[in-house]
Amino acid sequence: MKFSPSPLIRCLFCAAILLLAAPVSAVYDFEGIPLHMTAQGEVRGDVLTFGTYGLEAPPIECTFSLPDKPIWARVYTGVWGGTERYTGWEELTVNNGVPVRRSLFGKDDQNEETYVSGYGVYWIAHDCTDQLHGGKNTVSLTTSRGLPESRIDGRAYGIFVVAVVEDKDGPTTRYWIAEGNENLHGEGWAGTNPTRHDKSEISFEKAGLLEGATADLTILLLASTKGQPDYVRFNGEDLGVAPDDPSLYPAGARDIGNERCFDATGGLGTEARYVDVETFDVGALLKETNHVLFERGRDLDDDGTITTTGDKPEGEDYIHPCCAILTVKRPGADPAPDLSVDIPEVRGAYAGEEATVQATVRNHGARPEGMITAVFSVDGEPVETITVEPDVSGVQEVAANVTLDEGRHTLSVRVDAGNDLDPADNEASDTVRVGTIPDLAVKIGTPTRTGAGEPDTQHSPSPFCALVAGLCIAVLLARRPPGGKLAAMLIAGAVIAASCPLAISPAAAAGYEDYTVPVTITNLGGSDTPPFDLTVYLDGEKAAVKPVDGGLEAGATVDIALSHFTTPGKHRLRVVADEAGTIRDADRGNNAAEGDYVFP
Repeated sequence: MKFSPSPLIRCLFCAAILLLAAPVSAVYDFEGIPLHMTAQGEVRGDVLTFGTYGLEAPPIECTFSLPDKPIWARVYTGVWGGTERYTGWEELTVNNGVPVRRSLFGKDDQNEETYVSGYGVYWIAHDCTDQLHGGKNTVSLTTSRGLPESRIDGRAYGIFVVAVVEDKDGPTTRYWIAEGNENLHGEGWAGTNPTRHDKSEISFEKAGLLEGATADLTILLLASTKGQPDYVRFNGEDLGVAPDDPSLYPAGARDIGNERCFDATGGLGTEARYVDVETFDVGALLKETNHVLFERGRDLDDDGTITTTGDKPEGEDYIHPCCAILTVKRPGADPAPDLSVDIPEVRGAYAGEEATVQATVRNHGARPEGMITAVFSVDGEPVETITVEPDVSGVQEVAANVTLDEGRHTLSVRVDAGNDLDPADNEASDTVRVGTIPDLAVKIGTPTRTGAGEPDTQHSPSPFCALVAGLCIAVLLARRPPGGKLAAMLIAGAVIAASCPLAISPAAAAGYEDYTVPVTITNLGGSDTPPFDLTVYLDGEKAAVKPVDGGLEAGATVDIALSHFTTPGKHRLRVVADEAGTIRDADRGNNAAEGDYVFP
């Protein structure tokens, strides 16, 4: 959204620019909720997408036609919250049915299908398989925008429909549908304690390569801005074509998120403010396992920063990948089930106590006609067998309870369905140590400055510069438009006075440096732990959440190097292992370490 500041605000910004050009699942996470597979499989037919794109005040509507009733369908809506502190609601109506209202709680949101990140960018998933039908369909969206009881901004980024539809005369299509809400951002857009999140990725496994196969990748980005480069890579290769006017960009740059849909491979596309939907032909790049990488930009001049201002910016201030869909049309293939199982996760595995073994089952092929059988084994001996109905999404959890003696055990899960194309990957195992209750203990080491040396003079603004910059930061955050880069627009057109040099990044200009904080976590107990999070507070504000994805073995120690942007001097650090209390712990008193540390 374009923003015209008042004369007073313009005056304040001009003063600041002359002195210092420096603006400053699903559970809410500022850094974003990673893309993950919500549906996959194979169908004789196709995966169809439709949408209404571009930020505007609700109500908005999307009308489309389907050749038949879908076997799986999702309607996504994008809503701008204003900040992560504001609350409100959205309401979806499908084919004149009963409106369904969902509350939006910002940083306090707990709905597993409401993905909210950053300063209140919502990506909301709705299962609409039963509401859609063959022929004309209409989906409408409204929000609590403007109502007295709601503070949420409530403008809508758009409506995005994904439908898997069978067609007995159509091609055999293998598909993967991933959803989430990553917040890729520079260090100037992350609150009091700046962080940086430059890239994210998602992998699509078992493409089932056949001669003559064709493949398409569809992606959706929110909060994109024209003129700031960003990239999508598929198996290491840049997708898209060079921008229309390459003189405005660094050599080789892409601007996939340029507020125009369906133009990344050429052509005019259609205008869509702060939203980009693109489809790429990736057949020539297809492999058995395929990797998609989203980048908010690239540090092309190797100065340690992805610049977002100036004549040729290197990247976006922030951009949100929210959907990625890969479809592979496989000529001559007959749809059949193809199950696999992820490595099982074990919780509560303590000597003599009942533990839960859980695994994710994925179907890369057609939905089985019968039931899925899951066999749980301990040290090669089956201990539990369950049958479950195959989920239409192709992604589902299976779980069983087992009681384990003290010692090291191998836990396995095997799944079976009739006519499985590739039973070789139907079983997965993990080994766990079972003993006394785990006991996580945390220690903080001495912070060091990354690339320590003499501070760049551009990183140390004068007190007056810093004061004016601080005032401008407050105004920016108070008036920050959805997906907009007001600071970038102002800086790009500014003439910088010699008394205060142009900063190369918002965080650096505010006096921030890049530091590494070493943290040691030890499991003093007798049992392995499942995965948990490490939460970091800097000067009382939550600065980072670091997943310890593999958990921690009994008696083991892991060293983690945490990266932080802050100012030199003394700061209060607090680091907590498993703050959410997901793991039973013998002594939670040593799960946290806290103290004052000097950042050089």
